[in-house]
Amino acid sequence: MKNILFDLAEMTKKHPNKTAFIFLSKDPKSTEVNQISFKELDEKSSRAATLLSREGFHDGIVTIVLAKPSIDFVILLYGMLKTGAVPLLLPSLNIRTKSGREELRKILKRANPRGIIGNKFSIFVSQFLFLKKKPEKKLIFSKLKQFYSDDSNPNSFNINSDMDWAESAAFVKYTTGTTGPAKGVIYTHRMLHSHLQALRSEGINDQDVFYGRGGTLIVHPLIGSSSVLNLSSPKQTTGLDIVSISKKWSVTTAILSPPTAINLADYISKQESRNADKMLPSIKRLYVGGESVSAQVAEIIEPHLSDDCPSEGGFHSVYGATEGFPLCYAPSSILSETQQQTASGRGVCLGNEAGEIDLRILSYSESDDFHDIPPVKNQGPISKLSIGEISVNGPVVYSSLIGQDEGLFGGANSWATRKKDGTRWHRTGDLGYRDQEGRIWIVGRKSHSVKLHNGLFLHTKPVEEFFNSRLGIRTAIVQGLDNQKPILIVEKSVINWPEMRTSLKNELSDFSESFGEKLNLEFIHYGKSFPVDSGHEAKIEREKLNHWAIKKLKNKRS
Repeated sequence: MKNILFDLAEMTKKHPNKTAFIFLSKDPKSTEVNQISFKELDEKSSRAATLLSREGFHDGIVTIVLAKPSIDFVILLYGMLKTGAVPLLLPSLNIRTKSGREELRKILKRANPRGIIGNKFSIFVSQFLFLKKKPEKKLIFSKLKQFYSDDSNPNSFNINSDMDWAESAAFVKYTTGTTGPAKGVIYTHRMLHSHLQALRSEGINDQDVFYGRGGTLIVHPLIGSSSVLNLSSPKQTTGLDIVSISKKWSVTTAILSPPTAINLADYISKQESRNADKMLPSIKRLYVGGESVSAQVAEIIEPHLSDDCPSEGGFHSVYGATEGFPLCYAPSSILSETQQQTASGRGVCLGNEAGEIDLRILSYSESDDFHDIPPVKNQGPISKLSIGEISVNGPVVYSSLIGQDEGLFGGANSWATRKKDGTRWHRTGDLGYRDQEGRIWIVGRKSHSVKLHNGLFLHTKPVEEFFNSRLGIRTAIVQGLDNQKPILIVEKSVINWPEMRTSLKNELSDFSESFGEKLNLEFIHYGKSFPVDSGHEAKIEREKLNHWAIKKLKNKRS
């Protein structure tokens, strides 16, 4: 298999002056745009590769990259991909805090990078984060930029075409750390080729323009499409931003985080009474990933997408993770069709497997044994659902973690082995089931399940979606104090909390009936927005909420 960038030169010949990347300003009011053409990207990344190779950044050298998303970052990344050096893209951590610095030290110790690239100050500061072994290779970014900006330097680089790049590391991307320690996932060239194949199978080609926050958008130009990248946070990206950007750049495919999709739906709802025209007429495909969104969001957005949408519709909820993406798709029609089941506490439908993904529901015991859980065949009590761990196998699924991470966080908790053929299946850590129609449902994270005294479990999505849909609120279920009584926490300010608490108790009776067991929950008012992950800003940080709730209860009882 070729290096993922081997055909970039051919793409450059086909689209020399076409824009490959557009980086938008973080300030929505700013008209500043940072963009680069295919020709300029290929030539500058080749110059970067030349200097990187001279400086020893090649052949699998794992290297910390201390650079913010920008055109210069893309040039550096493409240059490293050409040489075979492996960028280590660190997770978002607040190193101003002691805990943030300690977490970063642990990450660096486990990954053991041999190189570092950044500005003088960032490299100087980073020296204090290493415990013993410091990177042997250093490169100041300004030196690299000066070299690739000089047109007199060579503008071509010969990528090794004799080797098989399939299992060679392309870069390392870290999980957010929301549901456990941040883990370094190795993206191989095989995975990136598979991402491109998944795009092609969706009918995406060199006529498309992508919009999103990053991630796999980094490889989209390799099929000849343009990528418009937004640097604003999901919550700060308004519906007006999406509508304006899609019209300005003729966006055909958008990948949104849940808060942005919700902002977009809210904006469309407010504008519909004034404007009957489609607000997103160029967008044929709109994907929302990172966490589930309601069917109402999909139903509001879908009519405003292009008339040239796929037959099943343009809006898709997409399920995946850092370790593998995409895994499942659910068009708006499926979200609407299963809305009532979601509201009744049976989980959230993820739709069907994407592309070449094989998905099984396996027993979630702490073992790498391969035990299939049969599909759900009835509509009995929620407590009787045949729930297992969503486990996947396929070309877009990762093979290993960086350095010591695989030994610490891999093994039986991450992989199940099918003895019949030796295939390995990634355990996602998400629990769910397959219904009679073959669709996949998710009920929540394994680590977030609340264990009851009778040995049964309360899973997050069935509980929360039941109360959320009935009372128009947002909730989070946590284990509580000494596992004595699960706690349902209510987000944001509720004007009449005593009245809401009474309503919650009344609804609990109905949920108990659906669950099949009498339940007793503690209800607590949080009064502000829930803490969420730093990536999509959608996944609730339940560990923090649990600590807060326990402290509150202890203070109340003391």
